[in-house]
Amino acid sequence: MAVVHPYMKTGTGLNSLIALLDQAEHLAGQFSGGYSGPFSSAEEFHTALADSISRLKSGDISQLQTLNVWFLPTACWDEFTGNDGQELANKINELIIKVIAKETGSDIPGQAKRASRR
Repeated sequence: MAVVHPYMKTGTGLNSLIALLDQAEHLAGQFSGGYSGPFSSAEEFHTALADSISRLKSGDISQLQTLNVWFLPTACWDEFTGNDGQELANKINELIIKVIAKETGSDIPGQAKRASRR
């Protein structure tokens, strides 16, 4: 089980989210090339993803917003992983919205629950 910073709220689903993000980091490491948004390659995205997950585990909940953007439908994650990452991204996207609301006490501005990518 993932270990999170002791100052983060418990019972928010954060541990489950981090476990999914760890799976995503592993999967992202299997891709190369391409580009999406600010990333010139899948390798660059993988490095940034690993760094963001590490920061989140250390207590930096601001990383939730960054991760949310990357895992939105048709965003960086989808462009680099394609169909291979869809199911995982759907789970992360749904859970990250809930965790942001519970950790910060507010919803993501302008974002309703997303429909599945399928």
